This record gives sequence, C-alpha cells and structure tokens, in this order.
Amino acid sequence: MKTKLTLLLFAIMLFASCGPTISGKDEQSFKASKAKMEEKLDKEDKEKLEIALRVIVAKAMKEKWNNPDDAKYKGKSFDVIVMTMIDGKTFSGIVSYAEDFLKEDRDKNIENKTKEIDSLTIQKAKFIEQNKAIDNFKLTKTSISEQEYFDEKSPFLDLTFVNKTGAEIFDYMIQINIYSKKTGELIASQQQGTSSEKRDDYKDGEGIKPNEEYFWSQPLLNKAQNHSTLWKTAKYPITNFEPFDLVIKAFPALIITKKEKLVRVANLEILDKEIKQLQEEVKGLKETKGNLDELELTK
Repeated sequence: MKTKLTLLLFAIMLFASCGPTISGKDEQSFKASKAKMEEKLDKEDKEKLEIALRVIVAKAMKEKWNNPDDAKYKGKSFDVIVMTMIDGKTFSGIVSYAEDFLKEDRDKNIENKTKEIDSLTIQKAKFIEQNKAIDNFKLTKTSISEQEYFDEKSPFLDLTFVNKTGAEIFDYMIQINIYSKKTGELIASQQQGTSSEKRDDYKDGEGIKPNEEYFWSQPLLNKAQNHSTLWKTAKYPITNFEPFDLVIKAFPALIITKKEKLVRVANLEILDKEIKQLQEEVKGLKETKGNLDELELTK
C-alpha cells in the first residue's frame, strides 16, 4: 500500500513538473509559450499565472534596485531580467518561484521592521533618561507676585528651581506653558533663559552650583494676563491659579554644564505611535502565508 501511494505521489509530481514551459528567449516566444500554457489551465489557474508573473516582475525590479552592479542585472531592462527568471519554467515552477519570493520578501520585511522597532525602543529609552537628567534641575515652587513694571504694578511669574544635577549649570532654557484650567487650551507659551554655549568661557563658581536654588522672575505672559480680570484685586503672592482659570507648567528645556549639553526631547508619544504601527505591521506580515491566493488580480 505504501509503495502504491509513493508511486502515485511520484506520478503527480512528475506530471506537475512536465507540461508546457515558458520561453524567455524573446517577447514573441514568451507570448506564444504563454498562450500554449494557458490552453492547459482553467480560469482560476490562468489568473494565478498572471498574478505570479506580476510578482516576478516585482522581484526583478527589487533585485535590480538592490543590486545595481550585479552582472545579472546591470545594463539590463526589467523585461530581460524577468524573461531570464521564468525561462524554461512550467506553470507550477512559475507559481513556486513567485511564492518563494513572497515568503522571502515577507521574512525580510519582518526582520527589517523588527530591527527598526528595537532601534526606536533603544532610542526612546535614551531620550527618557535624557529628560530625567534634565529634570534634575527641579522646579520646586511656582507663584505670581506683583511688581513694578514700567511704573505700573503688574503680575510677575516667579519660578524657583534647585540644581540636583550634580554639576554646575552655566546655561539653560526654561519652557513656560500656560493653559486654561477649564478648557485645557494653551493660552501662552515661551522659552526664557541663556544659551551662549561658549564652554571655554565658563568659570567655576559663576554658574548655578549643585544643590543651589535658582530664582527666575518675569512679567506674566500678556495672553495669560489678559485671560483674567482679577489681577488688581488679587492677594499676592498667588499660589492657587484656579480662580484665574490658569494652569502653569514650567520645566527646563535645555541645560549646559562644562561636560555636556542636555536638550529635552518632546513628543515622545510620536515614537510610541511609530513603534505601535511597526508592531501592527509585523503582526500582519506574520499572519500571511506568502502564497498567491492572498493576492488579488487587478487591471
């Protein structure tokens, strides 16, 4: 029984490997041999043949693009490369050749996207650590005081930081964002600070020393002032900004020591979206079988 089954399988494989073959000698030979092959195929297999040939064209384009100096592709048109690839192949041979490419291309895409995910994940971790290091220039107090400004009393934003970086800070930039408490809308935004970046001119003791407090005061941003009418009747200093419909966020955007320059990386959620998108693409690729049945013939 096993012998008969083996012989039957061998006969099927032999039959599949025989039959009409495609000639890649020239365009005329190709058209004639393709027409002869199609005489033996039903409608479904004719469509599969057409899909397979289109996949092989894609393979030829990719191979030539990736290997421009390879003697197999250099100076040759896509038509010539395709003809060489399919010359002498049967219907089943062409289908197998195309599906092998689909599987190889799928696996390569999975590999490349996985490497990109790993690279972005490492980059994100590095950025997080960098932001943590910058945050060691800590904001410890936020308040609004009333001060003379061009001979008028005006609300001033007062920020107190303490240097917990372990190094003397010589230059810095502070990002100030002010939002509406009710709507969450950004009302005003500004960066303030110093950034000469002339490290050769830095002298010990002239910067913000480790563990030293640093006080920053400036007029409250105009749009934030105009957002409320309560300033003239307010009791200063103000530490509760809710009655003024304000949320004040301030943080170091840049700090420079003698040893390094640290710049805050914003919008890390963009990296998260990229990683998530790539992960979904890898998942989708892994679910594919790499066969022609997954493709649809389009005109």
